[in-house]
Amino acid sequence: MKRYKLLLSFALSALSLCASTPEIPAFVNTDANQIQGELPRFYRGLQMLDEGRDTVVRILHIGDSHIQAEFVTNYLRNRLQGRYGDAGRGLVAPLRLAGTNQSHDYAFTKRPSDGTVLQTRLLKYPWPAEPGVTGIAVVSDEPEVYVVAVPERPGGITKATTITSVGWDEYLYDEPHDSITITTNAREAVYGAVLENGKPGILYSAIGNNGACFTDYSLIRGFARETGLFNSDLIILSMGTNEGFSTMTDFEIERSVRDLIRSIRAYNPGVDILVLTPMECQKNRNHGKRPLSEFYDINSRVLEAGEIIRRTALDEGVAIWDFFPISGGNGASDKWLEAGLMNKDRIHLYKSGYEVMGELLFDALLPQ
Repeated sequence: MKRYKLLLSFALSALSLCASTPEIPAFVNTDANQIQGELPRFYRGLQMLDEGRDTVVRILHIGDSHIQAEFVTNYLRNRLQGRYGDAGRGLVAPLRLAGTNQSHDYAFTKRPSDGTVLQTRLLKYPWPAEPGVTGIAVVSDEPEVYVVAVPERPGGITKATTITSVGWDEYLYDEPHDSITITTNAREAVYGAVLENGKPGILYSAIGNNGACFTDYSLIRGFARETGLFNSDLIILSMGTNEGFSTMTDFEIERSVRDLIRSIRAYNPGVDILVLTPMECQKNRNHGKRPLSEFYDINSRVLEAGEIIRRTALDEGVAIWDFFPISGGNGASDKWLEAGLMNKDRIHLYKSGYEVMGELLFDALLPQ
């Protein structure tokens, strides 16, 4: 059993999400908090950082709405960078410009223009424009200038890789910047940018889209190929909740997981892959209708979907972090709800809940 204790934050960044690590509730199964499988490339990178080597360990985390707001990934980024060094913010995307929510630690805005802007979101059909690797697209019929700012991040930006429908372009700066601009031509879609500071440490990028299943990312043209451009040491895949609310069959879920893992591997040779399973959640008795009922039931299909995902991932030889039993297994959703960690929709967590999840995953990822 691992020990969890309250610590002063040693995060190198003023962006640290909390002054101390969250208290782990007694109902969490800390005995189960471990990675099943091997992550050799990731751990070699951490060892090199521990030895003081000038290297960057790159993580790409792909998921659903649990990832889009970045509560858990922001927490993990800060914890890992506090331990191993801060190599920069990683991926930022114009999610708010695309008409949806985004993390609060950066701004991605557009300067005023006369252009007509089209917004593409992964789960909003039909797509006005082809989405990029981030699952969204913002495109105008006029040339545009976008501004990306991370004003509170120490180290600033010394390298930016912009991602548009034209391609990936790298820019180096002699002095650290707290903001950059991206200039696009008419009908050139912008998807995001990867921000680095030129220092050794952890570079943690996240791609999250509300409502996403494994199969949705396979619908993006060139998605797996584009993930290869992140040069990741570790790719984390965390979905399953939406599969549990869908009409997908067991076979369809299994095939979608297998297809995404295999396509990512094809374009990321030697990368470590870690698959996360979802925790228990509940379904409103009027789910998908209005008004919602005051009654909720355990959505047992989420457990079934998670088990299919776990079994398929292990069959593909990738590592697993099985959050279902770690979070408390059957009956966990009521406990997280009563502890004020689960949102009233009984599907998502509050920020405090995602920080508990992040601390658990951080602990599991540390070399043993």
